[in-house]
Amino acid sequence: MLLSSGNDADYRNKGAGSSSHASLGVLPIVGIGGVGKTTLAQIIYNDPRVADHFELRKWVYVSNDFNVKRIARVLEGEVASDSRSEDISLDAQLTNLSRATSCKRFLFVLDDVWDEAGRNWMELGSALTYGNRGSTVLITAQSPLVAQVMGTMEQIELKLLEESDYWRLFEHCSFGSRVIDSYLRRKLQLIGQQIAKKLHGLPLAGKVVGSLLHARLEEQYWKMIQESEWWENDFVLENILPSLGLSYQHLSSNVKQCFAFTAMFPKGHIFDKEQLVQMWIAQGFVRPGTQHGRMTPEYIGNQMFDELTCRYFFLHTINKGYVIHDLIRELAVYISRDECFVIDDEFSKIPPTVRHLTVIRTAKLDTLAELSKLHKVRTLVFYRDYHPEDFFSLGENSSRKFYESLEGILKSLKKLRILDLSYMRIDIKTLPSATCDLSHLRYLDISSTKIRRLPESFSKIYHLQMLKLKRCWIKKLPAGMNRLIKMRHLHADADTISLVDGIGRLTDLQELVEFRITRKRGHQIGELKELRNIRRRLDIHNVECVESQKEALEAKLKDKEHLDHLKLYFKEATRSQGDIEKDILEGLEPHCNLKRLLIQNYGGLNSPCWLEKNYLTNLESIHLNCCARWEDLPPLGHLPFLMDIFILNLPVRRIGAKFYGDADQIFPSLQELQFHTLNELEELSESDSRPIFPCLRKMRIENCLKLRRIHVLPLTMKQLDIKNSGYIGNALFEYLLTLTSLTFLELNKCSQRASVSLYNLRVLENLRLIECQELTLIGGLQSLTNLKNILIEKCPKLIEPAQMPMQPYVEQELGFLCTVWIDEYVLKHVWAILGRTPCIQVLRIHHCYVLSHFYPDQEEWFQQLTALNLLEFHMCPKLRKLPSSLGNAASIKIFKIVDCPNIESLPHNGLPFLVQNLEMHRCIKLKDRCRKDDGADWPLISNIPNINIDGELIQRSELV
Repeated sequence: MLLSSGNDADYRNKGAGSSSHASLGVLPIVGIGGVGKTTLAQIIYNDPRVADHFELRKWVYVSNDFNVKRIARVLEGEVASDSRSEDISLDAQLTNLSRATSCKRFLFVLDDVWDEAGRNWMELGSALTYGNRGSTVLITAQSPLVAQVMGTMEQIELKLLEESDYWRLFEHCSFGSRVIDSYLRRKLQLIGQQIAKKLHGLPLAGKVVGSLLHARLEEQYWKMIQESEWWENDFVLENILPSLGLSYQHLSSNVKQCFAFTAMFPKGHIFDKEQLVQMWIAQGFVRPGTQHGRMTPEYIGNQMFDELTCRYFFLHTINKGYVIHDLIRELAVYISRDECFVIDDEFSKIPPTVRHLTVIRTAKLDTLAELSKLHKVRTLVFYRDYHPEDFFSLGENSSRKFYESLEGILKSLKKLRILDLSYMRIDIKTLPSATCDLSHLRYLDISSTKIRRLPESFSKIYHLQMLKLKRCWIKKLPAGMNRLIKMRHLHADADTISLVDGIGRLTDLQELVEFRITRKRGHQIGELKELRNIRRRLDIHNVECVESQKEALEAKLKDKEHLDHLKLYFKEATRSQGDIEKDILEGLEPHCNLKRLLIQNYGGLNSPCWLEKNYLTNLESIHLNCCARWEDLPPLGHLPFLMDIFILNLPVRRIGAKFYGDADQIFPSLQELQFHTLNELEELSESDSRPIFPCLRKMRIENCLKLRRIHVLPLTMKQLDIKNSGYIGNALFEYLLTLTSLTFLELNKCSQRASVSLYNLRVLENLRLIECQELTLIGGLQSLTNLKNILIEKCPKLIEPAQMPMQPYVEQELGFLCTVWIDEYVLKHVWAILGRTPCIQVLRIHHCYVLSHFYPDQEEWFQQLTALNLLEFHMCPKLRKLPSSLGNAASIKIFKIVDCPNIESLPHNGLPFLVQNLEMHRCIKLKDRCRKDDGADWPLISNIPNINIDGELIQRSELV
């Protein structure tokens, strides 16, 4: 990258210099402190090829002090031939730097940059734009914001080392080239591997701790290091903490508080972003100021979380959670060692100054009694691995004893702001009444406990902001819940929320997932009137209980500007109240910011006016379900951001001009269009000459039995699903000739006779043909050179006899075919339909109701499957014999037989020797022969590590 010519560099117009001069490239190297950014930069800088390529080179350590004048002077000093006074002005210094670099190709390294605002770089960068093309500034930074502000090339992000690579580094730093006794070396290596695991791939930590161990190659000393925390050693602390801590020092005081708070959670904890932000708010760490305007504490807290993530304090997991690298967590522990504490098996003295406390497991009930003395505690979390029965064996009295202990603790911890009892595995049915005296309590989570009742005086917790009752199955709530007017988040099941009388008084609520309307006072739709702060999603059920448009208007949905997702459910009525429901729906007009809308069981004939006019311009998704009289779809084609339409069970006959609207471009953003059970639909009309569906990727049509023509199929569409839509078969041939961009095609229950060609579908990757009794493929599958996955079932006329090749051993071009599901018809003509396909990795033979054995040509086809990894026989009730050549299929690792009750035995030469997993379900005869030890076929499978028969693990490998 550095040695490429200026023309080859990937420049982006960023920063002061690069915006007007393409001669300067800025290449950022980013990553967590200690990951090796400076080392990599040094390797690049010192490479002889780099030295030869650049006329000028200079390295500047920047760190916190981005002093433009100092840096400019150092950079100039490499090339200036005369000395100058240090009293020179900044402008003069920058001018001198420009002259010194003019018409020269240079490489400057700015190490450890923290100028996130970019103001200093704008000044310095302006003086570096006069060099020759290919001039480069290489920067190292912990903050990705620096890379965004300064970089003109794609950043290099350094990640933590994998375990094997890390051990090589750690071993080199620990032993070097010293020669020691081989026995001692093996012992130290075992200890060293355990120490290395604690450092979690951070190169700087490996270098520092390795050098510490290198000084004393003694078993006892190494064990002492293994058993201690890294930050308990002054040498390690002084050499690692500054690198990790520098990023911490650049945080604002509030964000520092938030980071330090994470030390109260145990190692490996998976953080939920929303939950943690709510805890920060409850503790007062998130304090909106005048500069935040109308921003909510949640919005500000999310920004703080994102900042910590951006700086590598939080790392993403694959399932949307977040984790903290153990070394970063230990930095948090070091910073907050007097305020955060985790009680676990290795009990140690709790600091009297502790404020945030997590209880995981402990040995004695006395530990809970200790908590009553900690009057400064503000957070108490009983972690999800906490088992009260583990630390006192009191039989049936355990629940009562724990309840009494918890009651005593809560009576003492008067400053408590957060109490989390979720996932406690103990049988207490009632929340201790002492909870109601916690006047500072902001956050209470009893989700997934067996608590079924809240104390009658619960409404005394006046400052409560977050109440979480998910999966508690509370049957009755205490009176006065609507007096908790500071409540911001009420997480509970819909049945529980419906128990709150007068929920409209909780005007700070940020979310109300479901509201059930009744005619009972305190549960009418007017309760929504003052809930202006509701955001994200709101489901309103029993809309038919609203008696008039005037009453519907009391909900003031039009004022709820933060609501993204609205669902309106009418009850399915046997008697239509269409006109009344039309008026009600008119009164439920949402704010124009709405993004997702669902209307179900609406009984009106026509659309509400707010759907007819160009009003919901931010709408991204609309679902209209089971509206039995709604014949004319509203005009939606003009909506600029609409991406998803789902229409289910409406009496629509024709979709055309009205639906498309009068926009110049129809549905400019639509990506997915689904029509399901439109029993009267006959046609999707043309759109005159206007462009339509330019972004459509998926169309699914299901149970539209009268549909004859689809006049609007964009050539760029990627996925087409047609299921049980009988009359469309006549047009299939034409459609499949033009849809050349399809990657997914499903034809399901297309009962009408149709002959189609797949010749033009050269990029098709997934093909599903199911119960198309009259479908014929002209030319077969030979043109599908990119096909990866195929399922064919109950398509008996797929290949006409006249199309059968004279020579059965056809060499097909299905070179990427990976997964194949076929039935007995395909198997009967397998050479003609699939041909020679050695690339198949997954094969399922299913729904073969006549198949009893395999013919020689089929046996030969099995033998050419040299890449097969998984083989399954499913629902073959008459099959008596498996392919005799199975034992020669060396690649198979997983073998399954399901619902094949008449298979008499396994092949006499056994199963492939590489099989690791064998599963059999509902195979009566085979089950008896495969009984462990005494079954006739047991010797053929006894070498297989994992055997599952009818859900029972007959044999299991210890390695699994």
